[in-house]
Amino acid sequence: MSELTVLEDGTSSAGKVRELRLFSPAVGREVGVTLLTPPGWEPGGHRGHPVLYLLHGSSDDHHSLVRHTEVARLAERGNMLVVIPEAGRLGFYTDWQVPDRLGTVPRWETFHLGELLPLLEREYGAGEVRMAAGLSMGGYGALRYGMRHPGMFRAVASLSGLMHLTRRGMAALLGLLSLREGMRPGRVWGPRRRCPEAWAANDPFVRADALASTPVYLAAGDGSRLPGDQFVAGMGLVERYSRAMTEDLAERLHAMGTRVTTRYTTGIHFWPTWRRMIEDFWPYAQDVLRD
Repeated sequence: MSELTVLEDGTSSAGKVRELRLFSPAVGREVGVTLLTPPGWEPGGHRGHPVLYLLHGSSDDHHSLVRHTEVARLAERGNMLVVIPEAGRLGFYTDWQVPDRLGTVPRWETFHLGELLPLLEREYGAGEVRMAAGLSMGGYGALRYGMRHPGMFRAVASLSGLMHLTRRGMAALLGLLSLREGMRPGRVWGPRRRCPEAWAANDPFVRADALASTPVYLAAGDGSRLPGDQFVAGMGLVERYSRAMTEDLAERLHAMGTRVTTRYTTGIHFWPTWRRMIEDFWPYAQDVLRD
């Protein structure tokens, strides 16, 4: 496989937020990655920083977490390198078989784990102690990567994850998200009714046994807003749906003897809830990634 080409490598005025622009052979086009660097980090310098791969949700990009949460401030604590890679507005952390709306066949998993990970270890001081975590679609991505690559991550975390692909109603929800993004439904794993095996093979609930040896952190809201939180139509219902599948997965993993940490809170499927979730989750990530 061809290597990533670094097209641009720049920093913010504070120097802690580093923006990479890359050409990915796996995605077939330019992609972006945000790095939040720890104290004392230097490009090509110290090797072996623990790495938190923080995965964004649908209809967002690699800038959204820095824009809408305090993750940049949180990343200043400790020694971890935080990596926020672009994953498509509806990429679902999967190697596609067909073109997306931008016209290439994006292999997101190959980009993240086959191209980006070696580049980070070679040029940006990333070590082999890793954790994957994400919001919504990114929560699914973290669980999927842990499921498909046992031993690659010390732990995985889903915050408001949409992880039970074969659950009743999930195909309809993904269809609505596809239409919102200007895509025909069924582009990621094929139409649900025609490709049930592909949906099941990519479902962390169905394949929970593949997570049995990996500690899992699961968080979800209850669908209700705290005073002052923004109202977003439908996002209370989506979060209740996430909560139900999160509870089901936690129960299934507990029964298998998996180390599961749960954090259930008030909140809807939107940024005020996710800001609080990330604050609550951060000490867990620091403990997991401690040298």
